[in-house]
Amino acid sequence: MRARGTQVHILPGLESDGLSPTVLLRQASLLGSLIRSLAPDIVHSFTHRANVVAYLTLRGEKKIRFIPNVTGAGRLFENDAGPQTKLKRRALLMLYSAMASRCEVIYFQNETDALEIGGAMDLSSDQLRVTNGSGLSPSSVPSINRHEIARFRDALSLEHGIDPGRRIFLFPARALYSKGVSQFYFAALRYIDLFDDAAFLHAGLTVENSPLGLSEADIMSMSRPNISYIGFRTDLSLIMQAAACIVLPSYYREGTPRALIEGLFQKKPIITTDMPGCRDTVIDGWNGYVVKPRSGHDLLSAFTRFREADGEGMGDNSALMFEKKYHAEKVVSDYLELYESPVISHARKLR
Repeated sequence: MRARGTQVHILPGLESDGLSPTVLLRQASLLGSLIRSLAPDIVHSFTHRANVVAYLTLRGEKKIRFIPNVTGAGRLFENDAGPQTKLKRRALLMLYSAMASRCEVIYFQNETDALEIGGAMDLSSDQLRVTNGSGLSPSSVPSINRHEIARFRDALSLEHGIDPGRRIFLFPARALYSKGVSQFYFAALRYIDLFDDAAFLHAGLTVENSPLGLSEADIMSMSRPNISYIGFRTDLSLIMQAAACIVLPSYYREGTPRALIEGLFQKKPIITTDMPGCRDTVIDGWNGYVVKPRSGHDLLSAFTRFREADGEGMGDNSALMFEKKYHAEKVVSDYLELYESPVISHARKLR
């Protein structure tokens, strides 16, 4: 970003979870000092914590335009949340309700979040905006040729014993329970027992010493021939090109998963869950399959259906969906149009 002429200032911890008032106020103070030195016209924040910190900072800065962006409802909005999580959710919604009188417009990445969080804010309809994820710029995706794909397949054969001719299902996600990691391995194991004509790859970070996910030791104990954990990778575009299908059985409250957007761009069929943000990337049977959240059996059914599917045709449909909904130009142009437009008033909806 600096190489492109952007000033970058790091505010430690702004990407973290949690709603500790002490931490939020301390970060608001740090951000306030930065804002006073920069004197911006617009503050456009992304993620819950950044939105809240920016709001706390800008309450007394009436001349600065404030545009928060909800990039996903997150763990606080999961259906089976416990009492403590529900209490935190209520606190967050109260903060968003208070934020309504200060923000000009608020962006969401799917309609469900806009209805749930936007509904709590009680804003006019023109102040609630929905983009299809964060968008993806094709120029940011490296060009991959068939020789590179062949070398990757050969490496898989050497390191993991996966035949270069096998169809690959790729699960690109951290090993969080809420990303559907258990369901992926459950369905993969049973598929291999039934058909043994595909390979299943999991690329992403493990979660050490946390009840939220699985450690590397946990994952390795679930791996079998043709079901392999390949770790965190910086060449995900290459792996996607080698894959026949992208799989994300998430039951986390995503915005719109970046991996699925790239999968669409890479002309890959998608298998994902009937969850906000995820289901928006698939028309069931047209460019992939939508499965029940938390259901390994439903995921296995989708893997089985894919054996008889027109994978190439589904991939072409994914590319069409990308161009229609997820190209970065569509998201960025919407932001720029707002930046250049007159200020939208903070009028509440009429009841």
